[in-house]
Amino acid sequence: MWSTQVWGMPFFELYAYFIIYSFLGWVLESIFVSVSLGKWVNRGFISGPLCPIYGTGAVLVILLLTPVQGKAIWLYIGGVLIATVVEYLIAVLLEKIFHATWWDYSQMRFNIKGRICLIRSLEWGALTVIMMRNIQPPIQRFVDWIPRTIGEFIGVVLLIYLIADASITIMNIFRLKEKMARLEETRLALREKIQTSKLFEAKKEVSDYLERLPITEALGKLKEKIEERRGQIANVRGDEQLRWDFFLSEMKEKLERRERILKKSSLTERRIMKAFPGLRFKKYNEEFAAFKKEFLEKYKKD
Repeated sequence: MWSTQVWGMPFFELYAYFIIYSFLGWVLESIFVSVSLGKWVNRGFISGPLCPIYGTGAVLVILLLTPVQGKAIWLYIGGVLIATVVEYLIAVLLEKIFHATWWDYSQMRFNIKGRICLIRSLEWGALTVIMMRNIQPPIQRFVDWIPRTIGEFIGVVLLIYLIADASITIMNIFRLKEKMARLEETRLALREKIQTSKLFEAKKEVSDYLERLPITEALGKLKEKIEERRGQIANVRGDEQLRWDFFLSEMKEKLERRERILKKSSLTERRIMKAFPGLRFKKYNEEFAAFKKEFLEKYKKD
């Protein structure tokens, strides 16, 4: 497998370039985002220090643009085209698989569906010239220096790691999506209960109020309401008091269910939300936006 030729280049070399540039891309992305946000962010789709989109783009650039390595203008144009196509196709692929948008350039000029934009494409072109002229030659010498037996062993270990890391990440993303569905179900049940009750006059306002509150505060307010109402209805008929207590108990159970859902969040989910601030689920974006705000606020010191 390692000696298989791909467009005249051994697969081992291409795989080594993929790993190296995936790591360099992770370093670049993490530093850029961390400086922008003022705190460390582990950027990338998978949890480990690799950004496969950079590795994929770099391998394609090496395969397609090595023949014109001495011509900067063709390197630049080729880099713009290759990086733009790769970024667009990966954005579409992620959207189709997860029904979510991972990055969004819609606020930038000359963008296409928020997946790519002109300024980023031009930057990729400049980065391609720097890569092929200044970075690729020493990396190529380094890869040529690696003893093949050791390199193949490390390659197998890294491949197993990549598959495991990607599998765990994908599983957590689908679990996060399922969690958003449960949160939406809880929100709709809470709203429906209030809307069908005769105990509140301003039903929508009460529902919106409780839904917006962080769970601990919402439960605290609900308990205050219970105690307040019990004092007010001391002389009211028993069946009315029972209806009120039953209503508040159901509200409390729904809010506590929401709290249980939030508490089951994993480290991978937290990393994904920090690494991709533009992440949006198409069907559950309202729930995800509220969840992310509350969850990251809870763990802002982490």
